[in-house]
Amino acid sequence: MDLRQLKYFTRIVELESLTAAAQSLHVAQPSLSQHVAKLEAVLGVKLLERGARGVRSTAAGQRLYEQAKALLRQAQEVAAHVRQEAAGDVVGLVRLGLPASTSRRVAVALLRALRQAHPGVTLEIVEGSTAYIAEMVQRHLLDLGVTVQAADAGRIDSLPLVTEELLLVGPPGSALAGPVAVEQLCTLPLLLPAFPNAIRVRIEQLCNAAGLRYQLVAESAAAPVMTAAAQAGLAWTILPWSAVEREDPASLTCLPIAGRAFMRTLAVCTAPSATGQPACEAVKGQLAAVVSQMVAGGDWRHAEVPGRR
Repeated sequence: MDLRQLKYFTRIVELESLTAAAQSLHVAQPSLSQHVAKLEAVLGVKLLERGARGVRSTAAGQRLYEQAKALLRQAQEVAAHVRQEAAGDVVGLVRLGLPASTSRRVAVALLRALRQAHPGVTLEIVEGSTAYIAEMVQRHLLDLGVTVQAADAGRIDSLPLVTEELLLVGPPGSALAGPVAVEQLCTLPLLLPAFPNAIRVRIEQLCNAAGLRYQLVAESAAAPVMTAAAQAGLAWTILPWSAVEREDPASLTCLPIAGRAFMRTLAVCTAPSATGQPACEAVKGQLAAVVSQMVAGGDWRHAEVPGRR
């Protein structure tokens, strides 16, 4: 078993296709199949299940995948550390997952800060939902990911970045004035994310505690869909300011909710295989600095750095 075999195997698992992996790696598919067969023979277990919809890892294959990602990462870092010592700077590739609204807010500023402070770091930005990003970090497909901080975040390295107040967002020209009480919120037609999204769980908790029922007209966790439905007067929804900041202020009504009832803390989480790596630590540090500067300068409204009020 060598690093090349592990690299081939991880790419197959990630692309869920021998053909796609062969194309990505510029390797003949029969050769790729032979490498997998040798791995299975050496380990004495079946690693992949082949079906009509592609290739999936078995339980043993998933365990090998996670270990292989860590080993490949360590091999990359050995070379990076040598180059770092020669150049006197941090070097390496860092894969960072960002929610779309957060990406629009910080990506350019982060890239600018990294180029100035750590030009040897190459940053790959992947956008997705916070749930998708968390899963990608846990599967070692991302080195870092900005997600909604969970109560059990202690199981993975997590650095709180920003706490956002979520707003009630609805059609333009509404006579409704904020702060909006939960009782008022329940009288409105609502478009909300499906369970187990934190916003949906929170409104369920608030309404249950008050003996109220809310009016759900549709479900979506896609901010563009939620915003467009509000602009069209189809429903009200709950979003952070960062999700609507680029919209025409006249096209929406954005109101605070009484008692700061809806808050979310975004944290940057680190994959176990990337913990302590200099390039990842550099990106985390620059990201935290960029967010802190934006909040302090008033460029990130309805937000605060955790621990500061």
